[in-house]
Amino acid sequence: MRLRSRIGLRIFAFNALLVFLPVAAFSLLGSYERGLVDSLEQSLAQQARVTAAWLGEVSRASAHLDARAAKRVLAAIGAKRTARFRVVDAGGLLIADSSEEASPAGSPPQSSIAENRSGSASSAADATADAAAEGEPLIYRFFSAPARLWRRMLAPPSPALPSADFYASAGPRLLGGEVREALAGNYGAATRVSSGGQLSVTLYSAVPIEAGGKVAGAVLVSQSTYRILRDLYAIRLDIAKVFLGSLVAAAALSLLLALTIVSPIKKLGAAATAALGANQAARSIDGAASAFPESRQSDEIGDLQRSLRALALRLDERARQTERFAADAAHEFRNPLAAIRSAAELAEGAAEAADRSRFHRAIIDDAERLRSIVDGLRRLSLAEGGTELASRERIELAPALRAACIRAGGAFASRKDAPSFAVDELRPGASVMADPASLEVILDNLVGNAASFAAREVRVSVAMPEDAIVVEDDGPGIPSEHLSRVFDRFFTWRPGEDRGRHTGLGLSLALALARSMGGSIEASTRAEGGARFVLRLPR
Repeated sequence: MRLRSRIGLRIFAFNALLVFLPVAAFSLLGSYERGLVDSLEQSLAQQARVTAAWLGEVSRASAHLDARAAKRVLAAIGAKRTARFRVVDAGGLLIADSSEEASPAGSPPQSSIAENRSGSASSAADATADAAAEGEPLIYRFFSAPARLWRRMLAPPSPALPSADFYASAGPRLLGGEVREALAGNYGAATRVSSGGQLSVTLYSAVPIEAGGKVAGAVLVSQSTYRILRDLYAIRLDIAKVFLGSLVAAAALSLLLALTIVSPIKKLGAAATAALGANQAARSIDGAASAFPESRQSDEIGDLQRSLRALALRLDERARQTERFAADAAHEFRNPLAAIRSAAELAEGAAEAADRSRFHRAIIDDAERLRSIVDGLRRLSLAEGGTELASRERIELAPALRAACIRAGGAFASRKDAPSFAVDELRPGASVMADPASLEVILDNLVGNAASFAAREVRVSVAMPEDAIVVEDDGPGIPSEHLSRVFDRFFTWRPGEDRGRHTGLGLSLALALARSMGGSIEASTRAEGGARFVLRLPR
């Protein structure tokens, strides 16, 4: 598939819509992450409130915070917690830390569990994060590159967060902003960057402990977002794989469509161009057929190829008809023109007035025959082009056939051997759909042709059940060698008679008009002698 294929590019662009879903998922992950962080902060605040209420209840009697009681409360929480709990007294002095509490017998130290879960100030968690960062798959680094570039080059500046190492070197007193806020009787919260250069942050929530109507200390709960980022990393990696798979599927589908749509259309276009640019002088049906070979495809492309093949054959046939028409017309014009020229020359040199009159009469007769030929060719051309057909309407056959016989009888009335015209009893209501003027011309030509050959009678009838019009005569009939030519232009066969009075266009015109209305005319020789013409028109 060449890239300049416009349809191919449109197909690929349409199939590329498949990748919008993974892209949308990527964009929504940011909002999803913010929602998870907010939920984590609310969870930390709730855990801190419950622990502060517990410690406040334990310290109500003494009105001050007891370090041993605080340690027992944290020990009672045990492995049920997912964050790091620290308790400070009213002066900010650390009196209990969940990471330092002993674990039950047989279980690993509680400090390692807490640090591995929270990830705050934990070298083990940092090492895990660094290892994950170093081991990122190539596909993840590729798809995350735009986001990293955005953060570095285009993202708006934001204030730098303090490090989670703040409390690592603060000594026994924890006096961060959130702790001071809690010791003042308010809720305090802070966000700090996790240790070790991670992209994760650690959330801190501090809640005051009230005992005896005053603030006796505070509970500080902290947890890293490392687990959230780790899960989101896995989701992003899966989405990246889906994105890449969708892109490959879009490319494969585009290639398939291009091979089954674009390539056949290009071949058809090339065939049409070759057919037009071929040697027109050597035009033939075989040439048109070879340009568009028969297709066995059952889809729209196959239908298009078959239609183009039919169109090419039709145009080729029309071109050959035009060539034959021009050749026949030139041939038919040649004889009258030669006769007119010869008569004119003889008339010019004739000494007797009677001779000159005879030659002038011959010129007039040949000019009239030439006019008849031109008029017949004009009407035949209009009929073959379908432009003479004005409108169709339902026509009763009985009056139309009787009128045609009456007109033919009038035309042949001056002949001594004029035939009689008989119209068989017609079925009542027999009718066809036709243009009245065209039907009149067809009937006049068929009945007139039969009358010119008939010995005694011309019979017109309607055949059942298709209401076909049958015109028969009792003349010599049509020789078998001429049956295929009786409808050809300028062909006429009249034994023992000069064909000069006949143009040979009547039957050609009748057939052309019948076909323009969706009908047909068939010629045959009767077994008992004479010719039979059968006209079929749509009912």
